Amino acid sequence: LDLELLKSTKVLLLGAGTLGCYVARCLIGWGISDITLVDNGRVSYSNPVRQPLFENSDCENGGKFKATAAAEALQRIVPGVRSRGVVMSIPMPGHDMEDTEDVQKLRLLIGEHDVVFLLTDTRESRWLPTLLCRAANIKEEAEQKATKKLCINVALGLDSWLVMRHTGTPLFNNNDN
Repeated sequence: LDLELLKSTKVLLLGAGTLGCYVARCLIGWGISDITLVDNGRVSYSNPVRQPLFENSDCENGGKFKATAAAEALQRIVPGVRSRGVVMSIPMPGHDMEDTEDVQKLRLLIGEHDVVFLLTDTRESRWLPTLLCRAANIKEEAEQKATKKLCINVALGLDSWLVMRHTGTPLFNNNDN
């Protein structure tokens, strides 16, 4: 393992619910120390039993925002981690997308990170981030940069799960044939 690479990798988690909490815990276990969580939901009383970054006190007074509460919890677990919560909604097709401020904010967040996890509840909320990751890769290809955004889509159903990687190039170079 390249521990320095892991330590320097900046990860964006779109969704701070069940999937976001578990992915964040795994990432800090692997040595990732720069994590941004994006969510506009609040912690409710049904969350702490399923989402390990939240406590019952996070639900009081209408609930803390999930993104900021999760980022604070990561800092309590590993004091040296650089985690931040961003409270925003992800623009979706079929919904009012005239608020280009959220689109620009999302584009900037994706541009600042090396890996993007799509951990939201709906397919629609994964559409724009997927396109923005691909657009960032096309821009990096045009600028002949060696790095690419890694976009990982994780979906959890009632009886199954799915993990899908989106990039324009193979993850590993297999020239050993």
